[in-house]
Amino acid sequence: MGSALPWALVALCFALGVASRAISDTFVLFVPALQGAFDANRGSVTLIYSFALLLGGTAAPIAGWILDRFGLRTLTIVGVSATVLATAIGSQATQLWHLYVSLGVLMGFGAASLSGVLSSSLIGRWFPPHRLGVPLGIAWSAAGVGAMVTFPVAQHLIATEGWRHAYLVFAGVSAVLIPVLLFLPWRRIERGAPGLAPARAAAGPGPTVGEAVRDWPFWALTSSFALTSVGIFSLVPQAMVYLLERGIDGAYAAKALAVAGLLTPLGMVGFSWLADRGGRRRAAILAYGCSIAGVGALALVRGPGDDAFLWLYVLLFGGSMGSRGPMISTLATLRYRGAHFGKIYGLIAIGMGLGGFFGAWIGGVLHDLTGGYAAVMVLSVTALAVAAASLGSEAGARERLSR
Repeated sequence: MGSALPWALVALCFALGVASRAISDTFVLFVPALQGAFDANRGSVTLIYSFALLLGGTAAPIAGWILDRFGLRTLTIVGVSATVLATAIGSQATQLWHLYVSLGVLMGFGAASLSGVLSSSLIGRWFPPHRLGVPLGIAWSAAGVGAMVTFPVAQHLIATEGWRHAYLVFAGVSAVLIPVLLFLPWRRIERGAPGLAPARAAAGPGPTVGEAVRDWPFWALTSSFALTSVGIFSLVPQAMVYLLERGIDGAYAAKALAVAGLLTPLGMVGFSWLADRGGRRRAAILAYGCSIAGVGALALVRGPGDDAFLWLYVLLFGGSMGSRGPMISTLATLRYRGAHFGKIYGLIAIGMGLGGFFGAWIGGVLHDLTGGYAAVMVLSVTALAVAAASLGSEAGARERLSR
């Protein structure tokens, strides 16, 4: 069990990510059905997803407090329970605000409990610094790999049984994880790898929260999270509708987005591998360049005949879409590892939540105000370009410290 346990824990973080983020991200397929069911405009519907993204980041300090106070077991069970309740209650919604509370607030809290704080703390106990990037990349890739299954399933269920039945099915699938979590050997898991515990103790308590927030690296990582989320989530919730409005068949568009989900984890692990091999700044700049080029390719999709541009968007944007999350988490772990890491990382992750909230919301509002997608794409590209400069500066600093 010894050598297999670290990777089994990576698999656990991956499964929990599927139960939270992969299911939450299927919301982009539900947008047309929800607009029709509640007779709502685009901005009002995408605001639901904005709340999920907001809580996914801003609730990270609460998740950190649960972790410190009650341990990993409680945090995982609370997180999974929140996602089950979110989809179950959402399936019974009769007013739009019911979805704000369920699919927005509850789902966002579940994602906060089962994503960055959990994976960084858990995996960081079992892998040394020079091997940390790839395991974190795999854990973060859960949303992308899970999309290979959740997107086609959601599309099929919405088309055949309706959106309410689709969310009810997701609630039942997630609930299966709860009895599994109850019986895992959490004491053994929390102790971490025997060889790493003394090294962590010898490294000292690490920087305090006050020390962290007074230095530029903290704000470089926080702003990178925020601006990357703006760049990604101002566009992603509207991608399905954008393709439908340009005459792309719904099943074909869902398939393309599912392939983007397949490429996302490959990009996460690939860029993390490149970063671990000493190219952190190069990996960051390359990832942002691919995302920006992907937005340009999507802008060139004008009709069903533009398959080349559609699949170029899938390749470039999908392959790089989630790569910055594990990069930022790895850089934060390397710089702030110690007694106060959970609180510091929780504060950094607030940037991701705020950026996702405002990105998804403003993206929907810009579409409603302009009647098109040009302003949304300009916002996406601008935010990604500024984030590239911010993360590139901290990645370069890490490379200099490692020399």
